[in-house]
Amino acid sequence: MKQLKATIMKANMSDHTKQMYADEFSYEKDDIVPPPFNINELKSMAEYSTILQQCIDAYKTNILGFGFGVEYAFDFNAEGVKPAKKKAAEKEWTRLEEFTKYMNYDESADVVLGYVIEDREKTGNGFLEVLRDGQGKPAGIEYLDALHIRICKLSEPVDVEFRYTENGELKTMNRKKRFRKYVQVINEKKVFFKEYGDPRILHCETGKYDDTTPEPLRATEVIHFKIGSGTYGIPRWIGNIVNMYGARKAEELNYLYFKQGRHVPGAIIVENGMLSESSYQQLQDYMDDIEGSDHAHKFLLLEVEGLPTEKGLTGEEDVSNVKVNFKSLAEILQEDALFLEYDEKTRNKIRSAFRLPPIYTGESQDYNKATADTARKTTEEQVFQPERHLITGKLNTLFLPDLDIWHVRFLLNGPDFRDPLEIAKVLTPFIQAGAVSPNDLRDLAGRILGKTLEEWPEDLYHRPLESRMTSAEQEPQREANQLKK
Repeated sequence: MKQLKATIMKANMSDHTKQMYADEFSYEKDDIVPPPFNINELKSMAEYSTILQQCIDAYKTNILGFGFGVEYAFDFNAEGVKPAKKKAAEKEWTRLEEFTKYMNYDESADVVLGYVIEDREKTGNGFLEVLRDGQGKPAGIEYLDALHIRICKLSEPVDVEFRYTENGELKTMNRKKRFRKYVQVINEKKVFFKEYGDPRILHCETGKYDDTTPEPLRATEVIHFKIGSGTYGIPRWIGNIVNMYGARKAEELNYLYFKQGRHVPGAIIVENGMLSESSYQQLQDYMDDIEGSDHAHKFLLLEVEGLPTEKGLTGEEDVSNVKVNFKSLAEILQEDALFLEYDEKTRNKIRSAFRLPPIYTGESQDYNKATADTARKTTEEQVFQPERHLITGKLNTLFLPDLDIWHVRFLLNGPDFRDPLEIAKVLTPFIQAGAVSPNDLRDLAGRILGKTLEEWPEDLYHRPLESRMTSAEQEPQREANQLKK
């Protein structure tokens, strides 16, 4: 019975990673809730993905890129608004503008919040440290890296004073609320923080509530921006993590293809013989040193030994005739770029998790002006505007009562999709019908001219031109009627 022996030659490579991830947190000792996923891995995922960072940048740019603003919490120009309320609102407007401007002395407020939003989109969690002044009012914000922060279990309920307005009057009430502590560990140094609004004094080194804690050791407060309602937030792309790993492996496979050069796969078939030990070792060395285009056209010399046969008529041992065949396996050779369709579908899935059209990630080959405007407006209405409301809603709810501000609120500006030329075309029949005044058109004219145009103070510019022209044409008729009388 004949036997077939096959030997596979391949390059020697490491089959597992040598990296180590050190988690320095004492979960049981400090009552820390373990995160559902590896925070370190989640945050580093954007460095290995070809689409995740673009989606995160699109969120950060379109949510915060247009800057902070201030708006009135009521209709300032409505009839019946008392002058005292308007005056108080104007003062609060100035105070809130100054607070926004100086929330951080090194960066603008939108830049610091941008770091927090980036962490939130990568790991599901973003943390903002809040500093208070000597009067106990919020005075500044600082960015906290989500990689080094863990969340503790809920504490027992404590009494908290809640301030609100009812029928324009400021009222207070007491309610029960449970707060959390936060732990930061960097290079084995541990620092505790307390949740924003916690009235108790927390020692930043021991994590104990102690009213005798000196001022320098009192913990500051943290605002937690998260995705979802759990203790920890969960990234919106977590369901596609397997696809992201697969796309990464496909990219590595293509990279190794070009790195190692185009080597045609084949089978070396030896009949009635065997490779010598030196040829076997040379072939193994060749496979180990196969990387690079310089090795793509080398010659391979094989030394083959025939197998001994039975003694013939001469009484001497014969050697079989050796036959060496090369069987090309080029038909299974991978193309220049493998898994392109798989990679494209993965990119589409990640964008779908963020609900972003391709134009926001720099893939706009199939767009024209109409489709691009529709995609931008739809994404603005369905994605970015609600995200801005979530952020400003949290800041307004937490900051404004502590700042004693009730008539104005934070606002995150958005893009202006209005086309001045298109608006001018729409306004033409209204102008001809005498429905708008010159001052109504000053702002539109300023956008077209690229400058700021103030309203004219004279009363005649507050009335439509057509109505004034009609009045001027009717004046001679009125005079004639008076003379007749």
